[in-house]
Amino acid sequence: MRLIEINLKDSDFLESVQVYTNNLLQRKNDTKKIIDVIVDHSIVEQFEKLLFTSKYVAGMFRVLKTAPAIPEVNSLDQIKNDLNENIKKAVEQLKEIISLSDVVTQEYFEENYFTLSSQNFNNLSQLFSDLELVKKYINYIKRKS
Repeated sequence: MRLIEINLKDSDFLESVQVYTNNLLQRKNDTKKIIDVIVDHSIVEQFEKLLFTSKYVAGMFRVLKTAPAIPEVNSLDQIKNDLNENIKKAVEQLKEIISLSDVVTQEYFEENYFTLSSQNFNNLSQLFSDLELVKKYINYIKRKS
């Protein structure tokens, strides 16, 4: 089943994500802006790549937070390096998608996500977490079909 068969245009899509995952999206409006660009430009493959990378990054954040308590984790430096590389990758994927949006949206993402600051890093972390939830929901829909 292709992602395009899942109706991203559905106004209740993100509500369904929240219900299925039992989590509120922290950056719901921004996630919607990304989905709108995906739908408008039919770039589902790019979206799938972003979702995959976001899910990986969100998982790595969790590992990093709990790593000191996990005896099997030998090298925090390796985890940090891997996380750093994948954050860069996800940001590039996100920039590529947002570059197709209108100027106002591009400026908004530049100001709130792409400009280096601790608040923007937190915003990115929340966005990646939301995209991970979207990925989980889409995987669930694919399995159901």
